[in-house]
Amino acid sequence: MTVGYLVTATGPGDEWQAVCPAPCHHGAVIGGETREDALSHIRNAIIMILAEMGLNGVSPPADEPVPDSVVLTLATEGKAE
Repeated sequence: MTVGYLVTATGPGDEWQAVCPAPCHHGAVIGGETREDALSHIRNAIIMILAEMGLNGVSPPADEPVPDSVVLTLATEGKAE
């Protein structure tokens, strides 16, 4: 299944921070030394969150509009419905 989520990456400060509001309450806020690191880390976090949700029979959360965001397209295990 392929899923796309809107993500913001802000920085630099001490580090870049990437946020994905849709699964945010599951821990989809993460940092990195560079913007690319932060986006890579958030991609991995979202994949893990979606895998855990799938194991628990929970549907992926709906995407939420975010100003100044980028779309991360994720390939996850499982069947598209």
